[in-house]
Amino acid sequence: MVRQNTVREVITDDGVVLGARASSFSPALVEIYGDIGLDFVWLDFEHSGFSPWDADKITHLQRAAELSGIQLLVRLPDEDPALIRKVLDTGVRNLLIPRIETAAEVRRAAEATRFVYEGRPGNRGMAGQRASGYGTTEGYAQREDDTVNLGAMIETEEAVDNISDILDVAELGFAFVGSNDLATQLGHPNESDHLEVTAAIETVEAASRSAGVPLGAVAHAVDNVNRKISNGYQILRIGGEFESARRTLMDRMAQIE
Repeated sequence: MVRQNTVREVITDDGVVLGARASSFSPALVEIYGDIGLDFVWLDFEHSGFSPWDADKITHLQRAAELSGIQLLVRLPDEDPALIRKVLDTGVRNLLIPRIETAAEVRRAAEATRFVYEGRPGNRGMAGQRASGYGTTEGYAQREDDTVNLGAMIETEEAVDNISDILDVAELGFAFVGSNDLATQLGHPNESDHLEVTAAIETVEAASRSAGVPLGAVAHAVDNVNRKISNGYQILRIGGEFESARRTLMDRMAQIE
């Protein structure tokens, strides 16, 4: 298996990574995304897909990612340490925890991803599964701690209020702004450009810059992607297969005489 995390390496070096959602959870689509040069595949187990506890299915997607030189970015339903350990043992390196609101929640997740956390034993367990090379444990713990990348989804008013404490948690690899859910939580559903929403996002952006924590977001329009990159965003989800199929085929149908 591939024992590196190019997403973590790039954003640590202040670079930008681009990815797309795979709502169909298809290994073939993972390969296609890798072949066209994307950096990561967004798998959303918070809202859809098979059970994230199904390690065999995740392993198939991870193998497809390794084959095509792309990373999986897995959004879990919550920060359950047992689920975090289960998914990491498949070889997944990038995890995103939704609806984070406090530093304590981040610490709970971060400890589950690490063998050593803040100078003491973490909450990650030794396993003879895929991440360890099926029991080849030499260098296993250090390698995992050096490559796993944990992200926190910022999408509530409480998260914005606590953003400095959240970003201060050791081993948090990145934060990701959920602008649509944040707009809803602030009382402005479907209005991510509302002044109250944009002000909250600007608070997160400023805190991210101050803490030196990479920031991510969803941006589909090319001008919006470029604008966010100019504004310091380093992780951008730029689309998905459902949206792309709908737009491409509708445009094609409209041009057929």
